[in-house]
Amino acid sequence: MGAKRVEDLLSERVDGELLVIKRSTHEAHALNETAAIVFDLCDGSMSRAAMADEVARRTGLPADESVVDLALMDLVEAGLVTVDDEGPQSITRRTLIRRLALPAAAIALLPVVETVLLPARAAGQSAPTPSPSPTPSNTPPPASPL
Repeated sequence: MGAKRVEDLLSERVDGELLVIKRSTHEAHALNETAAIVFDLCDGSMSRAAMADEVARRTGLPADESVVDLALMDLVEAGLVTVDDEGPQSITRRTLIRRLALPAAAIALLPVVETVLLPARAAGQSAPTPSPSPTPSNTPPPASPL
């Protein structure tokens, strides 16, 4: 299949999620456990079937390539992964839930990629305090000699 992570990414695991930051765009992407597994497996050589087997082993979800396709669609849309040949099959979360007849607990394990825009470095600085303007004086200006 040929799904591969893009370059120039920072990642850190936080509270069961993987936070991936694209330095070039100042975007942060929070990947849940399943999306993080697929992201980690995107080395350019692993097949969707092998990814599905690994996702099933680690999460208990069915070993179905549609679960991987759902994750890959989100990862490609977020700009975190590129796909060399045929891309992931288009599938909606709702269709997948119905087709696999997933129980409520398993629905929470479906892949999720949430994107947020990080503030620019300058946005974190406080605005300069304006200097006080001179207060008008109540004394009349001096009369000019004629």
